[in-house]
Amino acid sequence: MGIFGKTNKRTVQNGATVIAQGTCIVGGISTEGTVHIDGKFEGVILEADIISIGQSGEVIGDIKANNLIVSGLFDGKIDCNEMHILAGGKVIGEMKYNELIIEENGKFEGKGVRKSSSLTSRYNEVENKISNIVISQSPQILHEKKSKKNKQ
Repeated sequence: MGIFGKTNKRTVQNGATVIAQGTCIVGGISTEGTVHIDGKFEGVILEADIISIGQSGEVIGDIKANNLIVSGLFDGKIDCNEMHILAGGKVIGEMKYNELIIEENGKFEGKGVRKSSSLTSRYNEVENKISNIVISQSPQILHEKKSKKNKQ
């Protein structure tokens, strides 16, 4: 329908927020649109549809977005649906995601958790069993070493 039609459809048009190379911003951004960072940003970005950090971009802070694409550096906490670390991109910190792609030469250092994952680790169970074996064997091993030493 036209401008004066009876429709409940709401069209939301969000532009792109761009932080250019050479620009440094400290603060917060809340947008349903796109954010592209080639400069430096310290703070919080919430509710963005797409956040892209260019090769020269550096972000330190918290991000909540639908998609995050990193070619530069991110250091902090991430909560997103799709996470892409491109070649040369570096992510340090904690992330929660549904989909994760790390290209060759992309780097991630930290803790990552897939949202609503049904996988559970049993490593702690095995680690406890190994610790119990090592502890129970330690006195015997120490005694054997002392015996060998005394015989020399």
